[in-house]
Amino acid sequence: MKIKVLMTGSDGNCCLVNYKNTTILIDGGFKTKTKMEELLNPIVLSEDIKLDAVIITHEHTDHFNPWTGRLCMDLNIPMYLSPKHYANEENRKTKYLSHEDKRSGITRTVNVIDIEENKEFTVGDIKIYPFAVYHDANKTFGFRFNDNQLCWVTDCGFMSENIKQQMLQCENLALEFNYDVKKLINSERHWTNKLRTLCRFGHMNIEESIKFLKNIKKEKHYKNLITLHSSYHHCDLEELREKLDNAKLNIENIWVSQREDNNFIELDDCES
Repeated sequence: MKIKVLMTGSDGNCCLVNYKNTTILIDGGFKTKTKMEELLNPIVLSEDIKLDAVIITHEHTDHFNPWTGRLCMDLNIPMYLSPKHYANEENRKTKYLSHEDKRSGITRTVNVIDIEENKEFTVGDIKIYPFAVYHDANKTFGFRFNDNQLCWVTDCGFMSENIKQQMLQCENLALEFNYDVKKLINSERHWTNKLRTLCRFGHMNIEESIKFLKNIKKEKHYKNLITLHSSYHHCDLEELREKLDNAKLNIENIWVSQREDNNFIELDDCES
């Protein structure tokens, strides 16, 4: 399996996952068409990769917005998501899942495939198991890929026992390290935004994520850890790398994701 974090953070989230003959995107929170083309065109054109689907974690615009739908329509690929992710579609001024060409009058729509938590589905060669994580959205998913090859958890306010059990099954982990508590509290953000981030349905801070990994290091060895959704203003990536190194976790390789255009990471196939 190959992973490429195209972008991660409040400005947008999108990750490419390739396994055998199948390639999917996790989320597609592109702010503009230019940004979407800037990140995707070099891969799709130069790497000879054909995108097969987009899967959505939740409906916040840094993960899912009109450009996510336009991508699926342009490439004629399906989008896998919860009905709760598009429950407000009719009230959206700019639709996420359809687009009307004003000149021709033709309306295109996304091929939507509904998914549910705890019900595995397959896209080509990739098996995907969605499970609930806790965030201030209508529905937020974490994912396990190919049984136990990779666990993906971002935009998560706290670590439940079920989330922990999903992570313990996997050989590789992609996890949110969103903010340094002191940096957030001392920032110029409005207090309501600070409380929203700090609450149990907000985001995992750096200390919480590291504490979790420390607590399980005797029972769990990971081959790879990929950091996700680190705040531009409240998470210094060099400091994050230092904290992870000093924590002496039971992890072979730690990949601190830059906000955009990270290198491909190769994950070994699971042992049978």
